[in-house]
Amino acid sequence: MDESEEEHEEHDEEHEEGHDDHEGLTLANFMQQNAEFEGVELQVGRLFELASGTLDLRYSRDEVSATFDDGHDVPRITPARNTYSLAYSKDTMVFKLMLKDVEKQNDIGEGETATDGYQMLDLRLTKTFDLQYWSPSKNVKSNLKVTLFGRNLLDEAARNHSSFVKNEVPLPGKNYGIKFNLTY
Repeated sequence: MDESEEEHEEHDEEHEEGHDDHEGLTLANFMQQNAEFEGVELQVGRLFELASGTLDLRYSRDEVSATFDDGHDVPRITPARNTYSLAYSKDTMVFKLMLKDVEKQNDIGEGETATDGYQMLDLRLTKTFDLQYWSPSKNVKSNLKVTLFGRNLLDEAARNHSSFVKNEVPLPGKNYGIKFNLTY
């Protein structure tokens, strides 16, 4: 049962004990109910040893549906997702490409809104460099990983259905960058 700030003030007036202020937020009290969850998670893939490196192809799907015993949908259930990935590696280089296809979520609980589907395309290229240098005390070995990455390259407006603030805070838009990781 949710209590708005107005209801909270009325409640305080009725009960002079005083309660903590919600600072303008809704106080939500979650009550347990019997529910039935059904789901599936599947992943298939194949590794190909090529003359020039290794190719790893994968497909995965996960899907959950949930209803309360009274027939209403359980809120904030993640929509069905398909993930397609490709990874190629050769020596100290790895290239990864992943497409996540998230379906629209129409099975909504009380107080929820539907969430549109989206596709998220990410890629990453990592090269590892072995470094060796001499110091007065010993011969030091370390490695440097340099990663170029791009996320949400399709620049989709995407929302996480299970988030309480999905309408106010979408998932990040297109972004790319470079990372350096030195291990010694």
